[in-house]
Amino acid sequence: MPVPFGILTVSDACARGAAVDTSGPALEKLLLEDGGRWTVAARRVVPDDAQQIAAAVSEWCRAPDGPGCRLVVVTGGTGISPSDVTVEALEPLFAKRLPALATAMVVGSLRITPFAALSQVAAGTVGAAVVLAVPGSRKGSVENVQQILAVLPHAVDTAGALSGTRALHAPGGTPAPAAAPAPRIKCGCARADDGAEGPTAQGLTDELGGGASQRARRSPYRMVPVDEALELVLSSVAVGPTADVALGDLRPGHVLAADVVAQEDVPGYRASVMDGYAVVAADGPGEYPVRAAATAGSGAPGELRRGEVVRVATGAPVPPGADAVVMVEDTELAAATAPGGEEARVRIRPGTRIEPGQFIRPVGHDQSAGAVVLRAFTAVTATGGEIGALATSGCATFQVKTPPVIAVMSTGDEVVDSLGGQGPESLPYGAIRDSNRPALLAALRALGCPAVDLGVVPDDPDALASAIRGALATCHGVITSGGVSMGERDWLKAVVEQRLGGTIHFGRVAMKPSKPTTFATVPGAGFVFALPGNPVSALVAFHMFVAPAVRKFSGHLLALGAADPARVRRALRPSVTAVLDSDEIRLDRVRPEYVRGLLAWDHGTARWVASVPDRRQQSSRMASMGRANALLALPVGSDAKPAVARGEAVTAILISAVQFT
Repeated sequence: MPVPFGILTVSDACARGAAVDTSGPALEKLLLEDGGRWTVAARRVVPDDAQQIAAAVSEWCRAPDGPGCRLVVVTGGTGISPSDVTVEALEPLFAKRLPALATAMVVGSLRITPFAALSQVAAGTVGAAVVLAVPGSRKGSVENVQQILAVLPHAVDTAGALSGTRALHAPGGTPAPAAAPAPRIKCGCARADDGAEGPTAQGLTDELGGGASQRARRSPYRMVPVDEALELVLSSVAVGPTADVALGDLRPGHVLAADVVAQEDVPGYRASVMDGYAVVAADGPGEYPVRAAATAGSGAPGELRRGEVVRVATGAPVPPGADAVVMVEDTELAAATAPGGEEARVRIRPGTRIEPGQFIRPVGHDQSAGAVVLRAFTAVTATGGEIGALATSGCATFQVKTPPVIAVMSTGDEVVDSLGGQGPESLPYGAIRDSNRPALLAALRALGCPAVDLGVVPDDPDALASAIRGALATCHGVITSGGVSMGERDWLKAVVEQRLGGTIHFGRVAMKPSKPTTFATVPGAGFVFALPGNPVSALVAFHMFVAPAVRKFSGHLLALGAADPARVRRALRPSVTAVLDSDEIRLDRVRPEYVRGLLAWDHGTARWVASVPDRRQQSSRMASMGRANALLALPVGSDAKPAVARGEAVTAILISAVQFT
């Protein structure tokens, strides 16, 4: 019979809903696919709290009414930071410590990455169960368990053999498994989605320095669904730091980290709303001497007496004693001090309406001292409205979440730097101009994200590793384009894993275009988006995965709190439902397709409409992105549904400003 097991994920972020647990599901999948030996009996997510960790393990392993787990894998909290308390929580529970199992996990993982030395893996028995503590990363947790997966059934049988283990080793008992070399798996998946075995003898990526005859002939990376890929990205990218920024340094892309409270009233004095004359309303229409003039910034005027007026400009202080303003259009000159001189007397036309308070903005009318000007998590946009409001607050600096600093580079021996000003005569035969890097730099800057231009890097492992390592020393992340497919010089994945010790969270996505899109993290350094080399594929992948990651880092998610994944996706990758206003579009039979389209609001029908101005949608043809402001998300086609027809609803993912018709 299958052995019941439990997966306990230890993570403050996952427990409060700020991150998605990827390690727990990956471990569960690993065990459930191990020849039918295991069955899941319990799963839970707890924060980095020793009492909650110990209570869950005790309940699963020893409580009479618990799930009766014979194996418990605890993922997370095994690092060396003060908040990592998993091992400390488990040690008092262990009836027997199993140091050899822990050593096997570490030794196997050290063959893959030196960072395995920083994990406090542990193993022991609690009651009749085997309990393992493994790292919290998806990659690290799966790698550790894979090292001992072959011996785990026997370990569990032995731990539960209350009458001794002689029967287990007797003829007919549970045989000890034959020793097998541990595969070097890099992302926790040994099989591609099409059932092809990955090259486990050499890991998921080709060995650097190997010849073309040694490369993998089929991608070993599982084809990850689009939504799962986005969740992997968002769970791996944290919200960025908070900084105090002066008004002049605020940029679109900044998100307020705290409420901004007004330090003063606006206006701080009674201000005229019109160009005209300050009067006493009870005086009514008639002819009056002009005592003085009050202009904006002219200082405090003297008190107005009945039977006289003061000329005022828009925004100027209204003198004490005045309780109304009459527009200049409702007056006429009665006398001047000299021909062409100043006004001496004006006449307020008969019938002019004069009421107390008219055309006067009272103190604090626009903003009262102590009032909230803008709430926390408000994003600064390019409209200027937020910065204008903040300018009135009287604050010197503002707490904001800052966007990530991201470096961008193109790769390829054939790529010529188009930002260098080379003319047609300088383009060698077989070379292409770099359109990816300029497009990605522009897209980052449109998000308010500081971008660092790394230029074009050749297809050389040493050059690629040096460029990415150097960029991650000063930037939060790196975007590369090219070098992620199946070519003999496509080194990006191998460089990230073998030279940088990174974790590849996915290496293929079930989408068209952009299938080879790759996302990785480098411990202690940052993230890497390795995008396809085809220009459209790179830009589509940017809007599908990089832009949401930038928005999360920048704090756009904070106002949602612990929202469900679908709401998070809508917030970080905005979309609307639109009506297709183009000829029929044939659906791809293998992957969902993201067609470059034009989204507009039709006032006549009060609905969004989407069209496809450019029917040539090849992933190499950047012109198809030229007028696009949306990606039309089309489902996989079938015999029953081979196409989307004019008038049908489609989901349009916004990538730029929309139009209004």
